[in-house]
Amino acid sequence: MCSFFSWAQTGQADIDTLLSRSKAVYQSDLDSALVFVNDAYRLAIERQDSAVIAMVAVTKSFYHFTRDEPQKVEETLQFLFDNPDKVPLSSLGQAYNHMGGVKYRHVGMDEALRMYFKAIEIQEQANNFAGLARTYLNLGMIYNGLEKKDLAEYFFEKSAFNSSRNSQGNQVHEVLNENFAGPENQLKITLNALQKTENKERSILAAILYSDLSAIHYDLGDYSLALQSGNKALEIMNRINFTTNLQLTHYNVGMAQLGLGQFRNAQISFEKAIATTDILKQKVQFNEALIRAHRESGDYRAAFEAQRSLGAIKDSINTKQENDRIAEITAQFETEKQAQEIEILEGDVQLQAAQLKNQRGILIGVVALVALLGVILFFAYKNHKIKQNLQFSELTQKLLQMQLNPHFLFNALNGIQYFIRKNDTKKSTRYITNFSGLMRNILENSVEKFISIEEDHATISDFLALQQLVHNNSFKYSVTIDKNLDAQNTAIPPMFTQPFVENAIIHGVSGLKEGQIDVRYGFEDSHVKVEIQDNGKGIYSEKKNANSLHKSMGTSITKQRMENLSKAEKYPIELEIISENDLETRQGTKIVLTFPMKYL
Repeated sequence: MCSFFSWAQTGQADIDTLLSRSKAVYQSDLDSALVFVNDAYRLAIERQDSAVIAMVAVTKSFYHFTRDEPQKVEETLQFLFDNPDKVPLSSLGQAYNHMGGVKYRHVGMDEALRMYFKAIEIQEQANNFAGLARTYLNLGMIYNGLEKKDLAEYFFEKSAFNSSRNSQGNQVHEVLNENFAGPENQLKITLNALQKTENKERSILAAILYSDLSAIHYDLGDYSLALQSGNKALEIMNRINFTTNLQLTHYNVGMAQLGLGQFRNAQISFEKAIATTDILKQKVQFNEALIRAHRESGDYRAAFEAQRSLGAIKDSINTKQENDRIAEITAQFETEKQAQEIEILEGDVQLQAAQLKNQRGILIGVVALVALLGVILFFAYKNHKIKQNLQFSELTQKLLQMQLNPHFLFNALNGIQYFIRKNDTKKSTRYITNFSGLMRNILENSVEKFISIEEDHATISDFLALQQLVHNNSFKYSVTIDKNLDAQNTAIPPMFTQPFVENAIIHGVSGLKEGQIDVRYGFEDSHVKVEIQDNGKGIYSEKKNANSLHKSMGTSITKQRMENLSKAEKYPIELEIISENDLETRQGTKIVLTFPMKYL
């Protein structure tokens, strides 16, 4: 075990060293660069690490491309094309980019475009903005060399736009300074490029341009032109059997149809988009659009079925993420275990050497003890971190059990059953949607450390709707978000707001004829503030009563979570209780939670 671990570390170091040497000399001595990269490739094959093989193969293929050896380029990259699920998307995108150059030199422009646009599709999926900038730049230089200035400008602008999205964009290319900014500018450049495209009815480039135009017209609010451009793109794609970007084109067409009120056609388009993609994130996006189409057409039953399908997809994503996290933790544990065994073995060797060499015994003994102490301290720290993670998981489980209150769930389901028996389809469908949304959000959010304010808002809205049903509409509520707050990207811990809202119902408005609960998400002094206010009888604001309020909400859990987040995440949360027990004014109780600003 010791020798294997040492070999793995040494093998990776050798590969990195060989790649660095090859890159240092390839411009002046391409033959030597190939010798170095071939040695690195041999070591990568011996390691049987798909990610490392892919990384080295991409570099090796580039050198063969520079020597104009197309067959060797394709042979080197074949491993990536045969194992797309085992290699990093960034490496796979680079492989298709290199093949685009080979096809342009030796086959023709159509085949080159197929490779380049496949590279673009993969790089978009990987959010590899630097790779996108390079691929678009290659296309721009090709069309510039062909003296097709409008087409070259289109790709140069695309390259510049993606370069600006990359944190190191200026290093990708220095000649492009303007962004692909604004839909009007995009429309002008894309139309000019389309006008210069030859054989539009059978052109891959025309299909892509029409697909882009569909999205641009939609952004500009011109749904008729968006639908016309999208259908033209689909017509060309079907004619030439070009499937890259097909799913997004179906989606663009569906969004245009949705904007025009053509709900049935939009549903068909979204179903086609779902059927033509294997990317889970896209399936989520397309299913959400399909649910919207069903709802706007009034087909709530179909919307409910689509919501179930969306839930299954999200479950798959969560399962995959959980499996990846477990695999990462397991690998980390095995690595640390191996490291510990290595340290112990090294300590034994040092002790044996001390016994054989009496003159250096004291010095070697001291070194061994220091090393052993370092190991002990290191693993003590690791154990501390593991305990913190276990504590977080335990708190999350307790909070989840508290939120999935059987009594509340039973009453909510009885209320829904009541409307079903009355044959009130509208209310029963709405409450079923609230119930399924609440369950889905609670279960999904329980495995996350932070969620968006938008997600927390949806959970609280569904929770209050069901509580209102359970309490026979004895109270009203509102859930609002400050317009200055970026609800999609700003994050707070999950399941933090709901216990306080539940407390406002049970200890605040319960028993009132005109109860009112207001939940507000606001932004103040670079912090997120969540206020939960009721118009109940209130409590004394003295310290002992504040503690009673905490206990009534199970805040021994909440307090532990606050302490855990403060220590483990450096994320301090402030809690303020504002209340007076005044039956005449009925000030009620106001809870203010202040969270540090955090983005997803």
